[in-house]
Amino acid sequence: MVALADKIPPKKIQSEVFITEIIKNNIVFTDFFPQGFAVISPNGQGAIAEYPVIPGRKNLIMTDYEWLRKANNSQGVIISSPFRSEVMGEVLVVIAKALRDQNGKVLGILEAPIFLNRPGFMEYIFDKDFSERSDILVISRINQIFLASSDPNLVLKATPKKGMDAFLDEVMAGFNGYGNTVTSVEGEMLAATADINSPDWFVMVRTPVAKVYQLINESLRTAIINGIIVSVSVFLAIMFFLFFFFNPLKKAAESVREMVSQKKSLTHIKGYKKDEIGDLIIGFNAAIDMVNERNDKLEKSNAVLESLSQVDGLTDVFNRRWLDKTLNHLWLVKTRSQQPLTLLLIDIDEFKKFNDTYGHIAGDDCLKKVAQTIQETIYRPTDFLARYGGEEFVILLESDIKEGALVAEKVRLAVSNLNISHSESSYKHVTISLGIASMIPQLNIKSVELIKQADLALYQSKEKGRNRCERYKSRS
Repeated sequence: MVALADKIPPKKIQSEVFITEIIKNNIVFTDFFPQGFAVISPNGQGAIAEYPVIPGRKNLIMTDYEWLRKANNSQGVIISSPFRSEVMGEVLVVIAKALRDQNGKVLGILEAPIFLNRPGFMEYIFDKDFSERSDILVISRINQIFLASSDPNLVLKATPKKGMDAFLDEVMAGFNGYGNTVTSVEGEMLAATADINSPDWFVMVRTPVAKVYQLINESLRTAIINGIIVSVSVFLAIMFFLFFFFNPLKKAAESVREMVSQKKSLTHIKGYKKDEIGDLIIGFNAAIDMVNERNDKLEKSNAVLESLSQVDGLTDVFNRRWLDKTLNHLWLVKTRSQQPLTLLLIDIDEFKKFNDTYGHIAGDDCLKKVAQTIQETIYRPTDFLARYGGEEFVILLESDIKEGALVAEKVRLAVSNLNISHSESSYKHVTISLGIASMIPQLNIKSVELIKQADLALYQSKEKGRNRCERYKSRS
C-alpha cells in the first residue's frame, strides 16, 4: 500500500488515466489485494480512478464512512472496522492511506477493499475441502459479531448472548482450545479455536459429533475387515509369517500412540511393506500430509495478520504491545542464561512546546525522523526499537550497561545532528534525553523493574539539563 502510494505524484492525482496505468503496471500488489485499488476524492464524493472496475464504486458517496475520516486524519496506513458494502452487499474491511502534497494537504485517498468471504485474504481458512465437513467462523470479541463464515447467513450477525453457549462464553473471554458446543441445526458439535493476531479476532472450527463418530466408525469397520482377512490368512499360513505380517502394524500403532501421548508433531510412519497393512499406513501418511498442509495455510494467514499488529502506524517502528511481548520473552531468556539485559528509555525534549509552536503535523514529522534516525543508528540484528508512547521510545540491547551507554550517546548525537529547528528549546534544535538501566534478570524480579529504573535515570537526565544520557544509580 505504501509502495504504491509513493508512486503517485501529487500533480497527477486528478488524472484518471495516469493513476489507472500506475495501478495496472504495479499489478503485483494485487496478490494481497485481489479486489484491486481505487483513489477516492478526500471528501468521499466518488472515485477518481480505480482498477479493476467494481460496478457502482465510481459514483459511490462515501462521505460518512468511518475509514475515510480515519484516512484523512492519519499519516500512515489505516484498517477499517468490518462493514457490509453498499455496492456488493458483502462484508469487507478497507485498507487506506491518504495521498498528500508537500504541505501535507490531502489530495486523495488510496484504498483497497478486502472482502472477508472471498478467496484471497482468508482463503487459507475457508478451504473448500475442509469446510465440507466443518463449520468455519471468524468472530470479533470486541464487536461480538460473526465477521466471516462458511454459512453466509451468519455474516455480521451478533453472537449468541452470554449464557446460551458455555464454550463460546469461555472463548469470548479469551480462552483458546477445544470443547463441546451446541447449535440448533447440527446439535452437539466439537469445536476448536485459535486467535488471529488482528484486533481481537479468532477462528472457530466446529464439526458435528455425528460426523466425527461416522468417520471413526468407518475407520474401525475398515480396520476390522482388514484385520479379519489378515488373521485368516495368517492362521492358514505357517506360524513364521505371523511375525512378518503383524510386526509393521505393531510398529505403526506404537508410532501413533507415541505421537498422541507425547503430543509430538505428526510425521510419516516409516518401514512398512507393500501389503494390506502398508496400504493402511500409506493412507494414514496421506492424512498426515493433509493435516500438516492445512496447518501451514492457517499459520501463513496468521503471520500476515500478525505483522499488521506489531508496528506503530506513525513511526514504522515496533509498537508498545510488541515491546511488552519482546521484553517479557528476553527477560525469561536472560533469566536462564544469567546474562545482562539493557534498556534505554528515550524522550524528545520539550516536545509539547514543539507541537504548540509548529503544529501537530510538524510534530508527527519530527517523531518519524527521530524514529528513523534511531533505527539507522542501532544496526545490530539483536537491537530492538519500539515506540513506548507519545514522544518516548525504548531500545532493548542484549548487552551490559557499558555497551548501552555507548549506544545511548551515539543515538543522542545522531538525533542532535538532525538539526531540526526548535525555537522553544534552550539548544534551539530538537534534542533527546536518555535513561539507561541494565540488569541480570532474576526469577523473583519482574521485567517492569527494568523500565522503572530506566525511567528514574531519564528523570535525572532531564533534571540535569536535558540532551544527555544518564545511567540508573541505586539510591541505596
